[in-house]
Amino acid sequence: MSGHDEDIDFDFFGDSEPEPPKRRLVRRPSGPPPGGPPPPRRPASAGPPATPIVRLISLIVFAIAMILILVFAVRSCETSNESAAYKDYMSSVATIAGDSKSIGTRLTNVLASQNLNENKLETQLQGLVDQQSLDFDKGSKLTPPGPLRQQQEKLVEALQLRSDGLKGLLDVFKRTATKKGNSTETTKAGLALSQQMYKFVASDVIWASMFVTPAQKVLKNEGVAGVSPPTSVFLAEPELATSTAMGQFWQAAIHGVTPTANISGSGRHGTGIAYVKVSPGTQILHEGVTAEIQLKTNTGFVVGVKNTGDYLESNVKVRLVIHQNAPAKSIIRTAKITQIYPNTTSEVFFKGPFDVITLINQVPIRVDVTPVPHEASISNNTATYEARFSLG
Repeated sequence: MSGHDEDIDFDFFGDSEPEPPKRRLVRRPSGPPPGGPPPPRRPASAGPPATPIVRLISLIVFAIAMILILVFAVRSCETSNESAAYKDYMSSVATIAGDSKSIGTRLTNVLASQNLNENKLETQLQGLVDQQSLDFDKGSKLTPPGPLRQQQEKLVEALQLRSDGLKGLLDVFKRTATKKGNSTETTKAGLALSQQMYKFVASDVIWASMFVTPAQKVLKNEGVAGVSPPTSVFLAEPELATSTAMGQFWQAAIHGVTPTANISGSGRHGTGIAYVKVSPGTQILHEGVTAEIQLKTNTGFVVGVKNTGDYLESNVKVRLVIHQNAPAKSIIRTAKITQIYPNTTSEVFFKGPFDVITLINQVPIRVDVTPVPHEASISNNTATYEARFSLG
């Protein structure tokens, strides 16, 4: 090798060129530079996102809430629809009840008429038959809410009795039109007519006790408020249904025969006080006995007046007086009975409240029945009772 070659160094493993020194990061002070505005603050970082389980729970709660709202809404609609159904049904019944009651009033007026003949009577009765038949048809077609089905059946039954009774009366009058007005035929006609009249009495009982009362219970149990079953009284004076009353009507009004001793045994005019009762309740007043009466707002008096004669009596006046010492004023009430048939009793109701100031001490109660024309005896037309009132 030459010397030049020896001067050449091949340093494969020698130290590499040293790396430049790393720069040191100088942290700037966090505070504001002197005299400068403060640096803007970074907004606080939001919390971690909701996890899937939280979202699921939220959805479930929302779904349950929606279901509850729908349930309450549906239930509210159902309740409203049920109330409307009851209201519509009772409204339809009320229309029929009022019309049927008016038919009964017209029948009573016919029986009170003094100027009838057979043709006129049959014409008027036929009109009542036709009108009552329409009420029966309307009642039969009513569709009640489910819980009132049994009561609906009784309503139809009452209407059927009224329709049958009117048809029966018309039939009896037609069959007996040519009969003589003697006592035997009068008795037979009275019995036949009475059987038809008592159908009206039965219809009133069925309507009140088998329709109105049970229907009230159903409405209460179903929670239906503001709806009431209507009443309907066809024969306001049940005493007209007796065979005696109908016999007298048949004889006098239709056959023109004035009742005489041959019919009832005396041929006299007469009325009298049959009883005086405290209402509500069954307390009866007796002359010579002091009655203890609890005074309430609904306290009233019922006076029964009997026709003790042999003729149909009309416009019988009744007066009740509760005497009070000054300065209190006496209480005076009056009433009138349209008609009373022989051997029958009619009632008048003196409705309270009574402004009785005299309490504890005895006070007299006087009842007077005005004598009818040609009254045979007035000994039983007046009665005085002693009473002691207390606040009930």
